[in-house]
Amino acid sequence: MTTKDSIQEQQAPPAVLTIAGSDSSGGAGIQADLKTFMAHGTYGLSVITAITAQNTQAVHSASRVSPNMVAQQMSAVMSDIDVRAAKTGMLADAEVIEAVATSWQSALEIRGTAIPLVVDPVMVSTSGTQLLDADALTTLREKLLPLATIVTPNLREAEALLNMAPYAIDSVNAMRQAALQISTQFNVEVTIVKGGHLQLADPGIVVDVVYERALDNFTQVSSARIDSVNTHGTGCTLSAAIAANLAKGLVIADAVRNGIRYVNEAIQTSYKVGCGAGPVNHAYALCTMPIVRPTLYNPHPFTQYLKDNSKGLWQQYTQHSFVGQAAAGTLSTSVFVHYLKQDYAYLKHYARATALAAFKSDSLGEVSVLVDAMQACVRESKLHVEMCAKWGVSRAEMEQEQESWSSVAYTRYIIDRGMAGDVLELLVAMYPCLLGYGEAARIAADDSKTLRQGNPFWPWISAYAGDDFQAAVAQGRQVIEDLVSRDILGPQRLKRLVTTFCETTTLEIKFWDSALEIN
Repeated sequence: MTTKDSIQEQQAPPAVLTIAGSDSSGGAGIQADLKTFMAHGTYGLSVITAITAQNTQAVHSASRVSPNMVAQQMSAVMSDIDVRAAKTGMLADAEVIEAVATSWQSALEIRGTAIPLVVDPVMVSTSGTQLLDADALTTLREKLLPLATIVTPNLREAEALLNMAPYAIDSVNAMRQAALQISTQFNVEVTIVKGGHLQLADPGIVVDVVYERALDNFTQVSSARIDSVNTHGTGCTLSAAIAANLAKGLVIADAVRNGIRYVNEAIQTSYKVGCGAGPVNHAYALCTMPIVRPTLYNPHPFTQYLKDNSKGLWQQYTQHSFVGQAAAGTLSTSVFVHYLKQDYAYLKHYARATALAAFKSDSLGEVSVLVDAMQACVRESKLHVEMCAKWGVSRAEMEQEQESWSSVAYTRYIIDRGMAGDVLELLVAMYPCLLGYGEAARIAADDSKTLRQGNPFWPWISAYAGDDFQAAVAQGRQVIEDLVSRDILGPQRLKRLVTTFCETTTLEIKFWDSALEIN
């Protein structure tokens, strides 16, 4: 295979468009948006509406791009590239806003399908410079907001959109009412009123209010308030993160929640740039998560990362002496029967954990794979019953077998991770069992020293090395890789997932150890 072939086989990431002004200091505007798009694994496109001369302390001057040029940029990009989502930021004046609205409608008519549009109604810079006049505000309300999927005003912007007096929104309840009014008045699907400027009774918390009009539902997203001056461009960054998440296929609630978390962690990991309000660290996930996108030669980067960071546990597990003795035909029958009884009990709990994962998932595709996995547990347990029957052990005896300490510790750990974490953490906890059995069996099956003829344990090895189980491994692995591709794994979350994987792998090792110890 040539390098050219491998390049052609790469799948392009979803394209996201920012329609905004340029920030010469790099912390806000299209610069912040493009960094955010890249951090989310999407391909960034830009339409520049204005050029500013600014730094971390002030906006020194700004020049708009002509409405005609704005329209030409939008036409050029959208006629050629499959834009999956877009956002707007600084739009300069009424004529530019009208050009954007008209061009967007034309593009949608040509495309024939809806594209999510996140409108960040930028009105004032972090340093206090007015970026939108009264005429432009009217045009924004009348022309652009009705086209928005999501609008993301801060408190002052929400007041301006609703013709309210400054500082009228002074509580979380007032934020809820403003979000409802904006969605209702301007026919916006989702309104997020950002609460960063609201002082709450608990000074360590920031609350953002999300209103979904179709569901008539409010969600309050609470985050830790970070004591930092590096908040330049946070509004741009949030709307860009939400747009990127929508382009990747996340439902709106998850796109918003992940976007808010991304901004919060980007503030936490920020560093000083300039003498004023510095930028957030848009690249924190890229810097701290050494997991690349899937490639031709590394199609499963996250699960490979888990194995590579298991500190030798993975090799110890997949080359365990239990499997080695079974492959050589030297394993004690009593040891193997004990193992089958314990694994029969374990499979019941593993099936329960799989059902819990299906319950936690919001994807029918994932649910379908997990239902298949539950059925695979049933088939696997039948294999155990059939093998035990050959040694005179009935199903009734297997049902009455008391669980060993190793089985109890292992199965309850998985259930605990499922109850405490999300679907990704639960699947990571379950993954060593699925992947490990598949790998250990393949290693044994590919070894020329493995005894096949006359080996009573060969049917067990061949079942896990066979096409059906290997297909189940591939399905389970892909579900995890897909979940990770839609997530932003900050350093703490990644560390927790690696810890979960290592602890479960250790429990798998002890499960086989305990079987060998009965002799």
